[in-house]
Amino acid sequence: MAAYTDEVLFGQVWPGPGLTQRDRSLMVISALIAIDKPAQLRGHLGRALDNGVTPVEASGVLTHLAFYAGWPSAVISLAVFDEVYTARDVDIAALAPFAARPAPSRPTPAAEDAFAPDFARLTDTVIKDDLWRRTDLVPRDRLLVTISALTALGEADQIPGLIRQTSTAGLTRVEVGEALTHLAFYVGWPRVTRALEVLETVPEWSAAGAASTVPSGNFTGRVAVTSPFEATGDSALSGATVTFEAGARSRWHRHPHGQLLVVTSGQGWTQIEGEPVREMNSGDVIWTPPGVSHWHGGTRSSGLTHVAVSEDRDGAPVQWLEHVTDAQFVGPARPFSSNRR
Repeated sequence: MAAYTDEVLFGQVWPGPGLTQRDRSLMVISALIAIDKPAQLRGHLGRALDNGVTPVEASGVLTHLAFYAGWPSAVISLAVFDEVYTARDVDIAALAPFAARPAPSRPTPAAEDAFAPDFARLTDTVIKDDLWRRTDLVPRDRLLVTISALTALGEADQIPGLIRQTSTAGLTRVEVGEALTHLAFYVGWPRVTRALEVLETVPEWSAAGAASTVPSGNFTGRVAVTSPFEATGDSALSGATVTFEAGARSRWHRHPHGQLLVVTSGQGWTQIEGEPVREMNSGDVIWTPPGVSHWHGGTRSSGLTHVAVSEDRDGAPVQWLEHVTDAQFVGPARPFSSNRR
């Protein structure tokens, strides 16, 4: 066991390229909270803070999992958080409650239409409209946390419904596969095997529905395109669904008739030349005027999926320019170090 721990878990799995060290820590503490392992959580919470998970994000994980793993599990873990935060002199005042982004309007479920009307109401108003829209975790990280916890609890059958609710939030097939491979060492092979079987039923992540990777010449990082389309007749419209993994972005480019982006999941950045970087979130609609140089992609820690629509001119819908450098790939200025709104 010592040899497997040193040579495989910490020698191969933790340094693996499919996820950042931060992401690996995020999902491990999620699993340990879910399955009530406070002794192991203590060390991994410290490791997570060292790997770039902020106290705001870590506390966001604990709050989120109180609903998915139950209050008793969260309370057990709360003592560990208090111990680790105290030892590291974490500023508790910085962990003040984070507001939720405005929720979409939805009809109130009729009492006679639900077996447990209060549960139905709380699912909509507390889980969907508040918890999932809190800004202490970006949607992509919140989905990774939830999948990790459901896998750890042996509740992988809940994942397809979760994806229908949230889309993929910019979380890619490669990242999910790597996450589950890592989790096998913490929650056991049988639970991960079941989770992989369930995920093959999710169209966005099934092997049959896997997207092809775009040639890297016009992008930095891993980018995939699905569902390309072209208008018929005299229309020059064309477009596709584009998924950027964390850290991926387009080159600077311009469109002769402008470009419309509809963000369907995740979080990303975009910038028009000469203007500040803007944040994009699920539901945002971004219009870039004709002939204006710009770029768009994920963030350093989050993926993004959007539908892109533009018109051809003389058969060319886009003019590609120079690559976006690492120095240019910086998000909007934030007043708080958690990098959240």
